[in-house]
Amino acid sequence: MFKRIIQKTEQRIVAGLDAAGPLKFLSLEWFLTGISAAYGRIIELRILLYRTKICRSKRLPCPVLSIGNIVAGGTGKTPLAIYIAGLLVKMGKRPAVVSRGYKGRFKGPGRIVSDGSRIFSTVEECGDEPFMMAQRESFPVVVGKKRFDAGSMAVKELGCKVIVLDDGFQHTALERDLDLVLLDWERPFGNGRLLPAGRLREPVHTALKRADAIIFTRCPEGADPLKTHPDLIDRDGRCPYFTTRHLPFVLNVYPKSNRLSPGGVETADSQTVLAGLGDKRAVLFSGLAKNQSFYRSMKAVGVKIVSHLEFSDHYRYKEADIKKVNQAAADQDADLIITTEKDWSKLGRIKRWQADLAVIGIDIVFDDPQGFQAFLETRFQ
Repeated sequence: MFKRIIQKTEQRIVAGLDAAGPLKFLSLEWFLTGISAAYGRIIELRILLYRTKICRSKRLPCPVLSIGNIVAGGTGKTPLAIYIAGLLVKMGKRPAVVSRGYKGRFKGPGRIVSDGSRIFSTVEECGDEPFMMAQRESFPVVVGKKRFDAGSMAVKELGCKVIVLDDGFQHTALERDLDLVLLDWERPFGNGRLLPAGRLREPVHTALKRADAIIFTRCPEGADPLKTHPDLIDRDGRCPYFTTRHLPFVLNVYPKSNRLSPGGVETADSQTVLAGLGDKRAVLFSGLAKNQSFYRSMKAVGVKIVSHLEFSDHYRYKEADIKKVNQAAADQDADLIITTEKDWSKLGRIKRWQADLAVIGIDIVFDDPQGFQAFLETRFQ
């Protein structure tokens, strides 16, 4: 009984994270705002302690670029980390992506997930997002609860020259040379309330002062922040802004009933294959911070979605979950089962599928890629 009460309470809190408008007196959400106020004061005090050097940040012997946000939930940090690491490789740098390895079992100061060509860890050990990045086999990936130690390992053992912090904006214990803050175009601050009443990790006014650049994600065509988000734009140009879009692509398609396990990335002609998914009857399953974004992206390419099984972010799939997916495909006479690259990396064990399985990856596309590259080059000459 108590477990059921806890689950219902958790579900109500999650549902309220994006709920805006006035709060009912003495409601659960009303009480959460009191906790949020205390949380906000603690965060402001922590930032003050580091700004006044009472608490001291550590410095790595190489440039550090941080990718982060000020809300809990997906804004596209991992696709941007992949994009920037690839860009730094093309610029002749040797980057490593450093992550805390959220939901991974590894608790030590640092662990090499990949050296850029070989993978040395499992998804259970390092977490789904670091493992997903490692599968790209394009740049080293290191995890660690202490990002300084993990970064030091990347420098000493892998010879890396630039550290890219995945989800590092609030990690003030490590000095950064560049802080990139991602904001979702539609709802940059969720419902505008701090955790746990909303999604904000820290007060907006303190966060944006620390940003070196703002990157708007999931932007519509012709997005103009000066018109839509004028209050977020630094008119003096100290903090430039960039607009981006999420572009889905087909990472791989696996025939049904084959015994398969996660493998390498195959992206050749992926947009052509993606277009070919149109008019297919499909069952979707995903465990993301914003499952509806995945639904909308598949709907936009013409997929006939007959069912969407939604799981929580960083969800660990069980055999019973895969049975539900296959049963939904059988019941709906689906042509396809579609999931995300992130979810595919977590499946781990060999599976059999009721229908062909399409794995969808996400690329981040800048509306001004040359301008963003020039911005990076001026900061990492």
